[in-house]
This record gives sequence, C-alpha cells and structure tokens, in this order.
Amino acid sequence: MEHTSTLISCLLPAGNSPEQMARAILCYQQQTWQQKELLVIDSGLHDLAPLLEDIPETELQHIRTDPALAGDTGSLKNIGLQKARGDVVIHWDPAAWHHPERMRHQLAHFEEDGIRINWFSAVLLHLDDPELVHHPYIDAPKSGCTGSLMHANSPEKRYPERHKHPDRAFLANWDLSKAQQLDAGFAWLIIHGLAGDKRNRRRFMAGLRSSTGDAARLIWLKLRGRDSLAHPRFRLNERERDSFQKYLKESQKLGVLTSIS
Repeated sequence: MEHTSTLISCLLPAGNSPEQMARAILCYQQQTWQQKELLVIDSGLHDLAPLLEDIPETELQHIRTDPALAGDTGSLKNIGLQKARGDVVIHWDPAAWHHPERMRHQLAHFEEDGIRINWFSAVLLHLDDPELVHHPYIDAPKSGCTGSLMHANSPEKRYPERHKHPDRAFLANWDLSKAQQLDAGFAWLIIHGLAGDKRNRRRFMAGLRSSTGDAARLIWLKLRGRDSLAHPRFRLNERERDSFQKYLKESQKLGVLTSIS
C-alpha cells in the first residue's frame, strides 16, 4: 500500500450532543492527512446537515439510519463499515477531540511491519467540572483506549449486536499478532471529554486507580494530606499541554464546555 495514497475512512456515529458533533467534524476537517472521507452515521436525534455543509461531497457520506439504533454504537459502526471506501478505517469518537495530526501519526505506525489494526494505549481524559476543568490527566486503561481503533478495511470484520463493550468485542475478532498498541507517548493526539456530573466525576477519579501503583499513589497522597492533583498522571509534557490548550479553545468556542465561560 503506497503511504501517500492511502484513503482513510473516518467512522463517526452521531452522538447525542450537537456541540460535540460539531467539534468532531471540525477535528476531521483540520486533519493534515488529505486522503480521507467522513462517514456520519446519523440516527436522526439532531439535524446535522448544517454541520456538514463545508465538507466536499466527494469525501462525505451522510448515512441516515433508523432512530431506534440511537445509542447502539456497534450497529451504527457496522452500517458505516459496509459503506467505507478507504483502504483503512479510523474510528472517531464524537465525545473526543482529535489532534490535527492524529490520522497522520496513527497511519505511519499502522503501515509498519504488517500491522492490520492499532489503537492508543493512553489518551488525555478531561472532566468539565469547575474544580478540575484545567486539569486533564493521562488515562491508560488496561486494554488501552479501544475507541481509537485504526484498521484495514476488512469486509468480514463486524461488530456483535448490542454488546456492552463493542470496541473490545470488535478487537477480539482480529489476529493480535498483527495488532499494535501505540504507547502513552501518543496520548496528546486524543482528548476524551466527560460531562461534569456526579457519575462522570466518579469515573474520572476511578481512572486514577486503574493500576495497583496508581491506587497506591492516591493513598500515599491522602495520608500526607495532599491534593489528588499531585498524582503523577496530571503531569503533562509540553506537547500534551499544547494539545489541551487547543482542545479547551475549540471546545469552549463550540459550546461543548459549561464549567468555564
């Protein structure tokens, strides 16, 4: 496969927030990789047509589906997979912000050593909460961030119906000897945003206890009367900080964030 001519099909199932969808579409438009198409799988919760007006018809597939499929991410992605024209498919979480270089970096590693599927081991996690809105951290789940998949366009690979963790189930269908998790050094390429409610605050804090070592650090901080923001996961490098500032600016402008004016 010639690297410069690889067509990437970007799979975007419509979420329940038009503001997040506007941001996800903007992130697609800002990608430095030019050979791409956007597949919006739309279950009709909101009128998305105005958000898609600036995307050339040659690289847009706006697929309208049964409203009953709203929230069934696996089924929506299967519809997109059937229509994808690219050599490679990339999964585009509507609740996430994607750096303009995401496609380029992920594809460069995808095309090494016969890799057929890859994903990020870590992303930046952010909570839209007044106390934490300026404090994202590096989130590294045990199985990696499987919502960040990039894979070869293989007609036989599809999602199981109504699975609780559809991306993990989809990944299980692949030969893992030809799979790769990109290390935490790539976390700056995706920022996953959480709304600032009680449930998501618990989820946000739980991510700081995802390993025995991380949990021990929290206990150590508590015993010494220190704030959880002193946890090493909150320490970002320059590239991660730059990404976060761009994320904040665009998310605020599009009305995604509510905890800062």
